[in-house]
Amino acid sequence: MKTYEEYLKEAGNVHLAYYVEAADILSIKYSIVVRSLIAKFEVGDKHWFIINTVTPLTSSPSATISKRKNLTNMVLSSYGVDVPKQEGLSSAIDAIKFFNKYKDIVIKPSQQLGGKGITLLPETEEQVISSFNEALEKDRSKGEVKVLGEEFIKGENYRFLVVGENVVGIVWRKAPVVIGNSKNTIRELIDISNKERSLLILKPIPIDSEVEIRLKNADLTLDTIPDEGQVITLRYNCNLTTGGTTEECASIVDPYYKELAVKAVKALDLEFGGVDIIAEDITKPGKCGINEINYNPGLRLHYKADKGEKVKVAIPIMEYIRDKYTNKL
Repeated sequence: MKTYEEYLKEAGNVHLAYYVEAADILSIKYSIVVRSLIAKFEVGDKHWFIINTVTPLTSSPSATISKRKNLTNMVLSSYGVDVPKQEGLSSAIDAIKFFNKYKDIVIKPSQQLGGKGITLLPETEEQVISSFNEALEKDRSKGEVKVLGEEFIKGENYRFLVVGENVVGIVWRKAPVVIGNSKNTIRELIDISNKERSLLILKPIPIDSEVEIRLKNADLTLDTIPDEGQVITLRYNCNLTTGGTTEECASIVDPYYKELAVKAVKALDLEFGGVDIIAEDITKPGKCGINEINYNPGLRLHYKADKGEKVKVAIPIMEYIRDKYTNKL
């Protein structure tokens, strides 16, 4: 077998490389149609394509609902799935009204990827206005609703990867941190961390308004020199693309949450999805909420887990696609 680095060199894309590796393990014939973009897979007289993260398991209507967070919230709620209270915000004044109503809130674009433009727990009206403007700038939606206000749910963030009736991977998503050494400023520690992330083919921790808000709320600045061993949390957001880390945790998750993740994916008429569940205690049923479903989820969260067993989730995904195309499902 080739190493992952060899598959990455061949496919030219981190996502395609996982699928190509899985195909090789499963003896599924593959070819790179356009390097860094498209791969073709074949079993007998059947074939399918994967484009970057896009598999043939998602219909256009389901993709549209998943892309627009307000539609996802609406559909899940109609199916009795726990979701945060949410409102469309047309102006900064709307954002302030929402903030005064709920206090602990999230402001985010209606449509965006990788956690861009999301602000968690703004504490002042000034921060709310700034967060609204950033979300509006980052939004990619063509609909009328550009910015969303959402109730903040306390707890930890978990990604459930669902294929068909099964959860094939679960990771605990953690916010990015740096650890003080009594020498470097927080800004310098972020730079050091980003150099290490680059070697792991991970995107850097951006220094943006959310980092500044998070530090300000902790009475810190980018020029603060943390004490030796002091852990500084840089964001409320825990996306891998903005510096987050992950820990594989399937063994401790109560079945209640797995069933909830499968139910959520089915509600959107998906066969494959990444369900983000926020829960206070993942080991037992309790208060939780689903804040997003990714219809073409990236797999690095599972392959790049910092702790726990790294699960090659592309294998069960490819098995499911193979069996669907060969009428075994």
